[in-house]
Amino acid sequence: MIEFYGARLARFIFAGWILTASFASSAAAQEKPVIVGGTLGLTGIFSEASADYKAVYDLWLSQVNKKGGLLGRPVAMTIYNDESSPTVAQTLYNRLLDQDKVDLVLAPFSTLVGGAIVPLVRSHNKLLFNGGFPAINVFKNSKGWMIGSYTYQEPDYTRGLFDLVKSLPANERPKRLAIVTAQNPFPLVIRDGVAGQGGTLNHAKEAGIPVVLNEQYPPNTTDFTGLVQKAKSANADMLLVLGLPNDTLQIARTVHQLGFKPAIFCTCAAQVTTLASWDKLGSAAEGAFGSISAWPTQDNNGLAELTALFKGRGQNAPTTFAIASYVILQVLEQAVQGANTLDQDKLREYILKSEFNTAAGTFRYQEDGTPVFSQIVLQFLKGKNEIVWPENLRTASPVVSAQ
Repeated sequence: MIEFYGARLARFIFAGWILTASFASSAAAQEKPVIVGGTLGLTGIFSEASADYKAVYDLWLSQVNKKGGLLGRPVAMTIYNDESSPTVAQTLYNRLLDQDKVDLVLAPFSTLVGGAIVPLVRSHNKLLFNGGFPAINVFKNSKGWMIGSYTYQEPDYTRGLFDLVKSLPANERPKRLAIVTAQNPFPLVIRDGVAGQGGTLNHAKEAGIPVVLNEQYPPNTTDFTGLVQKAKSANADMLLVLGLPNDTLQIARTVHQLGFKPAIFCTCAAQVTTLASWDKLGSAAEGAFGSISAWPTQDNNGLAELTALFKGRGQNAPTTFAIASYVILQVLEQAVQGANTLDQDKLREYILKSEFNTAAGTFRYQEDGTPVFSQIVLQFLKGKNEIVWPENLRTASPVVSAQ
């Protein structure tokens, strides 16, 4: 059973929704539920991605309660709408932690919103189960008190793409790179890396590809004509867009409208090629590259069920966000059952020394709370995404065409 409630707790709390489910037995129903809490941007700029998270939360909650819940107790979820706002999220996490007394804490979607609540969760000595955003610097500072489900962090977002480029015959490799980056901490780390390690600029240098354009744009930009025209005028044959979903979609439209045809066009930060909105771009979507942590052609734990859910929603495959949200719930479930406790210190200790079998594959955690690196590069070809890297998982050969 799913219940929604819309009482305004304050001007900025739009609505909350509490998920519950039919419990496995009448005995279980009498137990105090384990409460999993967090927020999502169900309205605002992150509403499309947050809708994927909500659908996955519904799926997992139903599954876990059909199996008897956690520790013999039913599971409920308290998820508030943070309106895609960091300040709203901070207020709601204070409520979750101080008033609702949730047992387990989920991160919101996006680095912008999530970064604002990390100190709050840590101050309450709670683990943050983070399926909402990559943030390598925040992970390092959290020292294992934030557990992630993205199998690659910002410095490695373009790593797979450059590995693909280096595998191409010399005459097919791009020779002039243009990078356009949103003025936002998340994509800037994708571009620059951390402490000289990783990052698009370093990957390009290692691949021997000169950067002919390296431009930033303000987060409120809506017209990208001038920016795309600069990349076109620089004769770039590789264009990497390091932005958020909405602006990346608009840049893709602009690239098409201006007749700019780089050999490689990558939506490398927003990973939008798996979103329903990407299909709606029509011919502007064709040929674009993106990345993801798993694909339905793999036989990973729970991936078939996740794929079925999204096909039921009219999508061919789960989105990046769907996989990340499902994986963090799988890790949470396996950790609680494996450690046989809700004690946060014991859960952290168990997670950092254990192996997890998830929709993103089987992996272990590093000391900073991030999974070991794993990535799939997709290309949108003939109206659908195909795996083009790594070669052992390839479902189609990459199409790299010169201008």
